Amino acid sequence: MSNYLHDSVQVGDEVVLSVPFGDVVLEYTDRPVVFASAGIGITPMAGMLSHLVQSGSQRKVMLLHADNSSDSFALREQITEDIGKLPDASMTTWLIEKSETGELVNGALAGFMDVNAVKHPVDAEYYLCGPLPFLKAVRSSLIARGTPARDIQYEVFGPDLWLADFQE
Repeated sequence: MSNYLHDSVQVGDEVVLSVPFGDVVLEYTDRPVVFASAGIGITPMAGMLSHLVQSGSQRKVMLLHADNSSDSFALREQITEDIGKLPDASMTTWLIEKSETGELVNGALAGFMDVNAVKHPVDAEYYLCGPLPFLKAVRSSLIARGTPARDIQYEVFGPDLWLADFQE
């Protein structure tokens, strides 16, 4: 299955890797924060959530995460634990694939993320991370609902478009 979360890598495929880097940095404010991620894009969100826990943050925090299945949800235990430690935090997940029993796990919603399916905090800052098609869809939805572009930070976790023509 190919979707906006990721395409499968097969044994023998060549991949181009880089060191970790990025431009999404958590602002030090008291404003509510909404993290929206897909697939492995959860990684920087996990770090920011842990930072909020360690710093004793009182910010309202909302995590929105889309993944293929509960089994592919990276860092799920850490994130669930951190969400539980924050005084005003919630998590909503969307899963493409159902579990082996055919049921959605832990109240996850089915299908692709729909940011309009949940009530957002007023005056929130948004941090998005995931593959480019996911970012385009979520950012467009946020803009359409009146979120100022300056309040949306994002980072692509997926193929680097500038490396697409990489030749050794």
